[in-house]
Amino acid sequence: MGKNMALTTVCIVLFLLCVSPLPAQEGTLSFSIGIVPLDARLDTLTEMVGTVAERYGNQMFLDESEQALLATEWEKQAQIQQNKKLSKAYNSHDQEKIQQILDEGLPERPIIPRALSVTYQGEQFNSDLAKALQASDDALAWFCSKNGYDALLLLDSEELAGFQRVRIHYYHPLLAEKRTLIDSLVQNAYYQVLEEPFGKALFALSSKGNLGVLSLTNIPPGLSISIDGKPKDLVDTNLILTPGPHSLALHAPGYQPVEVEVESKADVIQPIHFSFEEVSYPPMVLHSENAKIHWFLEGKPLGEHLSISLSDPTYPMVLSLHGDGFSQKVVHLNSPPPKALSITLNAKELAYPSLRDDAQKDFYKGLRNTILWFGTYIGCTVLSRMYAPDNPLWQVGLVGTSSLALVSSMAMAVDFLSYESMAAAGI
Repeated sequence: MGKNMALTTVCIVLFLLCVSPLPAQEGTLSFSIGIVPLDARLDTLTEMVGTVAERYGNQMFLDESEQALLATEWEKQAQIQQNKKLSKAYNSHDQEKIQQILDEGLPERPIIPRALSVTYQGEQFNSDLAKALQASDDALAWFCSKNGYDALLLLDSEELAGFQRVRIHYYHPLLAEKRTLIDSLVQNAYYQVLEEPFGKALFALSSKGNLGVLSLTNIPPGLSISIDGKPKDLVDTNLILTPGPHSLALHAPGYQPVEVEVESKADVIQPIHFSFEEVSYPPMVLHSENAKIHWFLEGKPLGEHLSISLSDPTYPMVLSLHGDGFSQKVVHLNSPPPKALSITLNAKELAYPSLRDDAQKDFYKGLRNTILWFGTYIGCTVLSRMYAPDNPLWQVGLVGTSSLALVSSMAMAVDFLSYESMAAAGI
């Protein structure tokens, strides 16, 4: 027995010496937990533990001893940083810099908060590391220090009478011994049955009586919630609250608002059931002012009609309207409109681009010709008074140019009216 213990100790020491430790990092006011599998078969469990931990253990409340540990660690790291600066100044023989560093002393220690945000990091299985961590608490402390972890979640399993015994331990340097969060039997690696008990155990560990959880069930989509009169973003179905009574106000589109008084219990995850009643709205008639069109409600076809009637509408509502020769129209209704709603569709833009373009070209061509013929008429009038005013050809020219100018102006007016009517119709 003694020889086996000695051999184990030697193996641990050799393993720790073979791994190059990372340099000390500056202390931070956060809490980091490593998830370490001690069995090669626990990849799925490691993933599940990480997911549940981020949900129920994202805050770590500190007792006085843990706050003192953080303060000591911060001072230790601050002293290390000061020693590095002094060493650099000594090596460069900079007496002025040395004195400046000594005069500055250590920076003021930050206030240690009552609760810290927690991050989790899953580790890959390593058989040598697993043996070392299982054999010695000193190895656990070293592993925390090496990787910058404040605590560890240790996952272990063993075969037991056809079952798999799964244990999840919490290790913290201040604890006299590891704390067991889960010790359960599972079959066929079905770890989902451990989610709820592990979540409750971890939440009780991290909240230390400062919080409770209300787990909402059967909630409708689009739910918004206010707690004690203050809006709250609903990230998931869990409400993390301080222990005691709270007023909840819940609102969801299409449902009657719900107001209820609840009691949050420390370190407890309790399900809360709500009954949401759908809002009843009066029937509604929708009418197309253009022609028979195809109606779609939330993507479901209602047929081709001039008007439709909805006997039991719900909101918010999305209507899509399609018709030959008309642009598609989408109507969003967040609340009941008047009993009857008329909808106008626009003719498809550029449905007949060649016709509109031709009408535009004809108008500008007629405008150009009208200007040209009126100019010719004015020119003939001026020239007839200057050169041979008695020549009868001038009279012929004046009559001809004035007639052409008049005809051109009438054609231009017709082209303009045609183009304007097409533009007004959206063509």
